[in-house]
Amino acid sequence: MNVLVTGGTGFVGSHLIELLIAAGHTVRGLVRAGSNADFVHSLGAEVVTGDLDDEASLAAASEGIDILYHSAARVEIVGSEEQFHKTTVLGTQRLVDAANAAGVKRFVYVSSCGVYHPSLLASGQVIEESTPTPEPPRWFIYGLAKYRAERVVMQRCRGEWTIVRLGYLYGPRNRTMHTYLAPTMRDDIMMILGDGQNEMALVYVVDAARAIMLAGLVPGAAGRLLIAGPNERVTQQQYFDALADGFGVPRIKKKIPYPIAFLFGWLGEFLIKSGPRAHVLQRSAIALTGLPQRLRSDETQKILGWKPETRFADGMAKAFEWYKQEYGDGHAAG
Repeated sequence: MNVLVTGGTGFVGSHLIELLIAAGHTVRGLVRAGSNADFVHSLGAEVVTGDLDDEASLAAASEGIDILYHSAARVEIVGSEEQFHKTTVLGTQRLVDAANAAGVKRFVYVSSCGVYHPSLLASGQVIEESTPTPEPPRWFIYGLAKYRAERVVMQRCRGEWTIVRLGYLYGPRNRTMHTYLAPTMRDDIMMILGDGQNEMALVYVVDAARAIMLAGLVPGAAGRLLIAGPNERVTQQQYFDALADGFGVPRIKKKIPYPIAFLFGWLGEFLIKSGPRAHVLQRSAIALTGLPQRLRSDETQKILGWKPETRFADGMAKAFEWYKQEYGDGHAAG
């Protein structure tokens, strides 16, 4: 198959390209001007320069493509609704239109379980592929943009489409975790939200990338909304303990009631506009960390013949092996 991957220089997209190449597909990676094209080329993909704002580049990149995997998006949680809408929603719309014009057979949109409304998470309900969710609140800008981009895919695609909602990803090449979480843990400003026993839907990145790949290849995945969910229960406390151990900083002992943390997040959005603290003092970050994420992906596993295979402890060990190689040590970013 001839395949196009957007976001190939990123955390998910790079692992997806590797899997597709290993499976024998011809892969084209869409790379923005100034991004690390050499890295995408080193993975074995053809590099094409383009941007989600540039319709002509998207049309050229989509020519001759059988399956299009769209993993590019604004991944930071800091930014305005307009910025997220421009990149995540309008960018997806332009790409869908280009795919339609090029006759792409399957459009796979890489979404997020961040689309689930915080009230749904707070209820403790087990969330499955068929669980309905209202549009996320406006303060949850990232989830709102992903939710609206999903609607663009479902409504505008003329060919087959599949949407894969990813759980909370971790693993090698996750620069965000090193850049934003490590410094706040090192500076001892991070706190456990609530009692820390809420489960987090943690999924190892290669397992998630495998689900994404299959979503484009399996006939029964057409027209389906899938979930790449976890394979074991990991709590917020266990997650931060593993991070602390890996970064070589003390484990977090301080705890804060969730409602108070949420209030601090609201204040942080107004007072702190950049840096690691801006990323953790956000209502959306607090909701994603402090609310239970009880996700099940039984239907997805059945459709794709897939299941997450990597245990949390093993996946975290691989993540910190990569951090040591990439940054020269396994400790917090300076």
